[in-house]
Amino acid sequence: MNERLPQPLTPMPTQEPLDAATALALRYNPPRLGRLAMARRRALFGDAVLVRARPTPSVALEPGQALAVGPGAALTNAPFDARSVQTWVDAALELDADASLLLPLEPRDAEAPARYVEGLLALAEALADRPAPASSLAPYCTVPAGTFRLWAIAVARLLLPAGVRVEARHDLVGIRVAQIALGFGADTLSGPIEADRALPIAGVTRPNEATRAGLFNLVEQAGLRPTESSTTP
Repeated sequence: MNERLPQPLTPMPTQEPLDAATALALRYNPPRLGRLAMARRRALFGDAVLVRARPTPSVALEPGQALAVGPGAALTNAPFDARSVQTWVDAALELDADASLLLPLEPRDAEAPARYVEGLLALAEALADRPAPASSLAPYCTVPAGTFRLWAIAVARLLLPAGVRVEARHDLVGIRVAQIALGFGADTLSGPIEADRALPIAGVTRPNEATRAGLFNLVEQAGLRPTESSTTP
């Protein structure tokens, strides 16, 4: 791997492990979900949130089929579930620090949340005795689903080890949901980053939240500290 991400502040967080039933039940208790996920993120990374440039996916993804993107990524559209977890363990250990796993979810599929949680638990167990991979997971869904997107991000942070970052992709979940996700355990805000506008258009200043400065501001508004991959928490 060419680049190492900032190391976690606390290698062994004190939070009790969650079982599948609890992780699924938290979907219907957003306040508790947010508190637990924020405590987990804070134990791992303090108040630091990575801001990372990621291109918009160039291929259509099927729900439940994770996609490895970025340097070192060789797998596309492999299932993300407990039965296929070794595929993703091997991928996570080989990925470059700039690569990530995109995972679209289908909230209208009644079985999807259980498969997702089972996959996360299996991945966490498989990585427990291995070196922490420098990779990340970006769960999202493309349809309106209430707090489902926040639950998917939060439960990933609660179940996965520190070596797997959890991204809120502003281009895939929407910039407002991505900012809210920072309060639900997301430790990385990512997506396309536009160039800062040097001059106003037609004499009117129009701030763009997808610029580096705009994304940093979103993190600061959430009461957190924006960083970049070359910095440490």
